[in-house]
Amino acid sequence: MNYLWFFVVAGGAALLGIALAFGMIKQDGRRSIAAIAGASVVAIGALGLGLYVASAPTAPLRASDREGSQSRLPAAPTTEKDLPGK
Repeated sequence: MNYLWFFVVAGGAALLGIALAFGMIKQDGRRSIAAIAGASVVAIGALGLGLYVASAPTAPLRASDREGSQSRLPAAPTTEKDLPGK
């Protein structure tokens, strides 16, 4: 289901970009080609950065257990005694 929404959003953005590029080329062909090329370079760079971030390792997850050991970790959830003024 996530991929469906990805294609809907990305497809809509791509169609909008194509429509804008077509309109720019119709108005001023030579000048718009440089702008479209620059936008393409930025888009390719953003795609590369997105793939790099997506492949970077994340912090390990510890699932909850019956003993509640996740609450004794250094980054445990805040409790009432941790709040100021208590």
